[in-house]
Amino acid sequence: MYDFLLLASVIVFMATVIAYLRHPAAALAHPASFYLVFHGFIFVFRPLVARWYDFDFVYRLYDFQPSMSDKITVILGANLGMLVFIALTLGIGSRAPDAQPREAYDRIRAVVFKPFLAAIALLTPIAAYSQIGNWVLRVNNFETMVRDAATGNMVNIQGNGWFTDAALMMAPMAVMTVWLSRYRWWGWAYFAGFAFLQAGTGTRHAIIYATAAVAICWLLEKGRKWFDWRAVALALVAAVAFNQIVIDRGGAVRSIVAEDLGDGYIDEQTLDPLEHMDFASLEYFEYLVYAVPQRTGTYDYFAHVLQVFTEPVPRAIWEDKPVGSPIQHFSLWDYGRPIGMTASMPGIGWMSLGYPGIVIQASIFAIIFGGIYRFLLMRRGGPLARLAYALAIAMTVLGFRDGTLLTLLRTLPFYFGPFLLALVFMRISRPTGIRDALLQQEANTPRFLEQTPAERRRALAAKAP
Repeated sequence: MYDFLLLASVIVFMATVIAYLRHPAAALAHPASFYLVFHGFIFVFRPLVARWYDFDFVYRLYDFQPSMSDKITVILGANLGMLVFIALTLGIGSRAPDAQPREAYDRIRAVVFKPFLAAIALLTPIAAYSQIGNWVLRVNNFETMVRDAATGNMVNIQGNGWFTDAALMMAPMAVMTVWLSRYRWWGWAYFAGFAFLQAGTGTRHAIIYATAAVAICWLLEKGRKWFDWRAVALALVAAVAFNQIVIDRGGAVRSIVAEDLGDGYIDEQTLDPLEHMDFASLEYFEYLVYAVPQRTGTYDYFAHVLQVFTEPVPRAIWEDKPVGSPIQHFSLWDYGRPIGMTASMPGIGWMSLGYPGIVIQASIFAIIFGGIYRFLLMRRGGPLARLAYALAIAMTVLGFRDGTLLTLLRTLPFYFGPFLLALVFMRISRPTGIRDALLQQEANTPRFLEQTPAERRRALAAKAP
């Protein structure tokens, strides 16, 4: 039965992809494409590999064994989440963005050049200092995060989490620099410096985020819907870097600068292909189905969302700050050892309310990212709006894997903050500049010609000094 379901999952996925490719909005930059890539690899291709090699690493590590019913529920739930997300995002983001002339990008870059460089120059020392601090912790094999025995959540016992995560700001600034340089060498020099520092910290998602954002920026600017050899080459480099960091958590990079005392992560010889924990969302979802509600006796009922209100407050200010969500109906650590578990979007939905929870969670994510697509590419569509969209849509790389709104909240100040600061500087230097830059106001573009005479008069009046 499970083998038949895996085959049926492949058929459903392929049918969804074919239907999607026939849609007028289909393009690599669309949120649906990002989720199809995530779902296709994690919940379609990798389960076939897991079945062939009989993966058991996570089962042994977490000390649980899913039943056949649990495994079937995971495949059904994952496909339900995919269908809901794709249908809603295509409904919200229903058409492709209009083409932009090369001159529009040249004018916008001239307007934002100094404000962007000012923001990057101001924030780079802070982000680089945070990167170096994270290097020191790794080199000396010291960890600031400890696991709370009662809840299993990680707690920062030293320093400030805001400063530690400030290193992530180099990712969007690398994207902004590459975009500002028109993809020339000096923009890539900043990107290479960021990639080197980030690789040494042992974390991967910031590099993948920046790579995805640059690729989307390039495709949108060139008016291409799918692949370009430059974007493919950048993706291959990112994949190689990701695999190396998975193996040694950045030890090879750190050893270039100093003697590294950090522990390695995995020995590839002991695991089957794709068995390591970075791609194990299938097993994590199975653990959630194994525990909730069979052993917990209840669902979470979306109580985990309450942590978005307590998370921004530093523990140094709020000593009695709750560990995790202020309201917790159960602890997953009572039923196994879910070390480093990332639940994925459908997994969080199941934990919240079963199959209805998957529909709700997929709908929330579809509204968020589909709404961003509609607002920045369909209603705005200017070059600066497209850069903002690339920075926003690349957050799906981490958002789909973790599956929580809290993840988006945690990364938003660092992945989008530098861009917002650049807009503030732009507002100071050119009070009318933001409106001209964000709105698509080019008289020779199809969208302008589609406006009514009254809309065109208002648009021209807005551009007047």
